[in-house]
Amino acid sequence: MTINTKKAPYILIGLMLFTQIVCFSQNYFITLSKDSTACKQINFFDTNAQGKMIDFEYVNNENETIRLKKNYIPEIQKLCQDGVVYLRMPLNINKPDGYYRFGRRMVQGKITVDVFDDVSTSYRLKENFDGSYNSQGVMKETREGIYIRYVTMPDLTVYEVSGLKGIKALKSIRKFMFECEQYKKEYYSNPKYQTCTFEEAVADYNIMCP
Repeated sequence: MTINTKKAPYILIGLMLFTQIVCFSQNYFITLSKDSTACKQINFFDTNAQGKMIDFEYVNNENETIRLKKNYIPEIQKLCQDGVVYLRMPLNINKPDGYYRFGRRMVQGKITVDVFDDVSTSYRLKENFDGSYNSQGVMKETREGIYIRYVTMPDLTVYEVSGLKGIKALKSIRKFMFECEQYKKEYYSNPKYQTCTFEEAVADYNIMCP
């Protein structure tokens, strides 16, 4: 898989204030205005095609079930349920106040990785120029939808790691990780890193080099 990376000064204050919260013991949600609401659990949230939250239900600390819809839902920046973090991710990393989607924090720690994945993959027989199908039954892969992955470094620099190009920025991330000798040694000696996912590699780095 070819990975595209794009560096940009994406700093959302409301998000970064709570990056270090350990939320396994507390469920909560945080609004764009930095208001934090603790709750017993978050039952669900739904968004429309534009990413706006249109249905949201949670149980407050008084054990009351609260369900909000459309305009009654506050502008939520981040929410956590049983250690799983979901957060508002701008579609354009250079325009944090523009269109957005709610993604999931896949890696937490010194380096964080947030992902929104709404890409569907389908396979069909390849068509010839005349509209007939390849007699050998060769399949063609088609991927449609939106996929974004944002990587936040310790200095709050954010890289976009998705798409078809931008290896230069990915090399910058790897260069930073290799400053940790323990990780660098493990990376070059363990064949796992020839096939593992980007998220797995970053998660290992966070453990070795906290």
